[in-house]
Amino acid sequence: MAGIDQICENLQNAFQSGRPAQGYILVGPVYQEGTALATWIGKQLIGDTAAIAERAHPDMPWFEPEKVSRIIDVEMMRNRILPMAQQSALSGGWKIPVIVSADRMKAEAANAFLKTLEEPPPCTLFLLLADSITDMLPTIVSRCQVIAVGGTRKLIEPWRTQVLELLASIREKSAFLDTVRAETLCTILDDMADQAEKAVREERKGRPIEDDADTLKALIGAKTKSWRNDLVLTLEQWMQDLVRLKVAEGQTLNLNFPEQETVLRARSDAYTLARLLENLTMLEQLTVHLERNISPAQVLPYWMDRFYL
Repeated sequence: MAGIDQICENLQNAFQSGRPAQGYILVGPVYQEGTALATWIGKQLIGDTAAIAERAHPDMPWFEPEKVSRIIDVEMMRNRILPMAQQSALSGGWKIPVIVSADRMKAEAANAFLKTLEEPPPCTLFLLLADSITDMLPTIVSRCQVIAVGGTRKLIEPWRTQVLELLASIREKSAFLDTVRAETLCTILDDMADQAEKAVREERKGRPIEDDADTLKALIGAKTKSWRNDLVLTLEQWMQDLVRLKVAEGQTLNLNFPEQETVLRARSDAYTLARLLENLTMLEQLTVHLERNISPAQVLPYWMDRFYL
């Protein structure tokens, strides 16, 4: 991923040439790097004003998910976002609608938005902020330029080290030990929930409008889920490394965890390729269980007993 200075330089060149993309998806923490880059873009195209910095400029409206479920539904898209986006800029220049957490856009809302994205009004630039593009409509992603502003997504510390230490410590399969490992992962998930509440309250501090209890709860839940997904991603990357080592046969390896190659190689040698590939299928099923809000304390012992790690 290009550094932020290189990203800004590339965008500046596009703006000066008069050929920016019709939309940019800024992938990264939406209330941190994503918001900061969106604000920078607004200053370049509209002007470095206090209203831009305060997210109060009429030509740069910001839209966030609504309701307790924290979604962008079709009513919000048709009644608020699109009418505002289709208005001419009051300053006579650029109009820059910003959609925060665009990955929370429901399918109907995404399809309604797609029509405007394909033929945007003159001097209109859409900025979509998202933690990930995985859940976004592929046709929206294909019509925007994707800019990763938070680096390659990975589990943050100290949890990343804790999970890797747990995986590296596996020497044998044991129902008892797998239960203990599952309990360790559950403890990490509990810590994530605690830290998510602290982080959200800090991020929202000083906002002009006080968030209600339901909004805060939904935001905390969304951040907790994002971190939980990063934990699952770490498991997936470990499994991918096991498969890569199994089929390498002298090829140059690009491991997710090169510092753990010795441990990974020993684990890879212990199982057949079929079993290592089975890991990835089972992980998909674990993900489905977690998405259904089944307690990790129920599902993790079951799956840790079955994974070949």
